[in-house]
Formats: sequence, structure tokens, C-alpha cells
Amino acid sequence: MTNEAFENPRLVKLIYGDTPSFMATQYCPDMTDVKADVAIVGMPYDGIATLRGGATRLAPSSVRKLSLLYGSYNFDWDLEVFNHIHVVDAGDTDIVPGNNVESYQRLQAKISGIKKSGAIPFMIGGDHGVSYPAVKEAVCDIDYQAGMVIFDTHLDLAESYREDRLTRASPLKRICELPNIDPRKVCIIGARGPRNVKEWTPIAEELGIRLYTMSEVNKRGIHAVAEEALLIASPDGKAPYISFDIDGVDPAFAPATNSIEPGGLTSLEAIDAVRIVCENGLLGFDVVEVAPEHDNASQITSALAARLMAEAFATLAARKIGCGRKWEYNEVK
Repeated sequence: MTNEAFENPRLVKLIYGDTPSFMATQYCPDMTDVKADVAIVGMPYDGIATLRGGATRLAPSSVRKLSLLYGSYNFDWDLEVFNHIHVVDAGDTDIVPGNNVESYQRLQAKISGIKKSGAIPFMIGGDHGVSYPAVKEAVCDIDYQAGMVIFDTHLDLAESYREDRLTRASPLKRICELPNIDPRKVCIIGARGPRNVKEWTPIAEELGIRLYTMSEVNKRGIHAVAEEALLIASPDGKAPYISFDIDGVDPAFAPATNSIEPGGLTSLEAIDAVRIVCENGLLGFDVVEVAPEHDNASQITSALAARLMAEAFATLAARKIGCGRKWEYNEVK
């Protein structure tokens, strides 16, 4: 997409190159003295690619561009979202290519600044490995053991990959080692396919992770699954962390990811599930594994990633004013 797509009539200011802020929100690279409810942070880091490659480091820019499809008013909710929550864009993390340790530390510092402002961090990855430092920082000073809802085709429970313990193969294994995460409150929605390693399932069972396979989602319906997952991740109503690996979605709806796996969630199932699992508030939210170079001409994967974040905003706004599930159809008899 060219610069012209982001100029008139919206007159959107660019934060770098041809990249606008997310949904044209205020750009706040320094969160000192900023008061916000939500702050976007980009994490343009990809370490390894275990299948066809693809630069997930390009996703923060691509997702921001496609976020301009959306505005403050959400038709499904009949809600002016930005009238109720203040969303800003804190820019990208200054990563060190090829150095996940230093890059992860820089992300944690960025998220620390966001938290000090009172905002919830919303991260655009990057590969799924970057969820580990994001979660680590998000939960480091809470007074309870938090839960998580993860949307993913893979379990990501490798001890290491090529002797590296911090890659996209291991984020959940590292997250479950954090003292403020209770693995028994962790759920994965959308697990499926023969690319999962045999050893991961018993590890998940031993840790107490609740796996919702696509077979179960198809049998029970996404609403029932998402509602149960929220009860597990947030049994006392305390905020969980939500991580959305875009490969949890069927590649018919989200083709731009490195490890595509047929038989996943539809885009509508993903949207409804995000609406539900965000109902108790959030410690943080991320969308990862978008690889824009693999997208189709419409850039539907980046658009869906942006839409999922916009729906999370709407849920937070609805929670703040207590208006409930205005998006849900109820037949009037």
C-alpha cells in the first residue's frame, strides 16, 4: 500500500516511513506523563522460522496500516469506543536483530513504561517468542497468579530449539515457569494438526493446561468454549492475559503466517471469542505471527489482526460503562 492510501481525506500523521499510528490514535513514544487506558507497542522481531519463513518483523507496520479501516464507532456494539477509553500508540521497540535476549529486555522496558502510565499493553509481534517477555513484564508486579487464553494451532512447549530456550517454539514453556502465572489457568483454543510435537501433549497435561482442540470447538461452538476458557483463566474475575497467534485462524481467512494449518477458526469465530475472553479486563493482549509478505492482495490477515485488537478495545469500553454484550444477537419474540 502506498502513502496516498493514508493521506486525504483522513490526514493521518505517519509515525515512521509510510506507517501510521494504530487506528490514527495519538503517537506517544515516551509514555512519561501520559494517561491512557491502552497503549499499542510494536515488537518487530522474528528469530527463527521453522517452515517457509516470512518476516513477522514487518507486521507492526502492516497491521497499523490496515487498522485505518476502523474508526472509533463500532457498529456491532453501537458504541463510540474512544469516547470511553483512551488509546495511544507508543511506537515500536528498538530491537537488536538476531539477539533475542537484548531485544526481549528492551520490550520489557517499553511495556514497563506503558504500565506506569496506567495503560494496558497491546503488542503487535513479531513471532510468538515475543509473547514471553510481554507476559513476563505484564504480570511481574501483580498480587495473584494470573491465567491466560491463547489462540494457537501449536502448543509451543519445546524446552528449546537448537539449544535456544527463547524462540517461537518455547514461549508457553517459559511463561508457565513464571511465578505469577498459574499453568492450571492457561487455555489454548484452536489446537490442531500434525505439526505439534508428540511430547507436547503430555507436558500440557502435566502442567494442567486446558487444550481446546478444533474438534471440540466445532462440536461445542466457539461461544461455549470461550466462556469456559474465561472461567478457567479468570475464575475470580481477575484480569487474564490474552495472546493471539494468527495461525490459530484457518488460512482461508488468515493466509499470512509462517506455519499455516488448515482446519482452524473462522474470522468470525476469532472475533467473537476475543470479545468474550476480554470481558474481565486484561493484563495485556498480543497478536503475533502475522507475516505480511504471504498475504493476499486484500491484506486480509493484517486487517483481521487489527480487527481483533479493535474488538478487544470495544470489550474494554463496554466493560467500563457496563453495557454488556451489545454485539450478541437476541431474537425478539
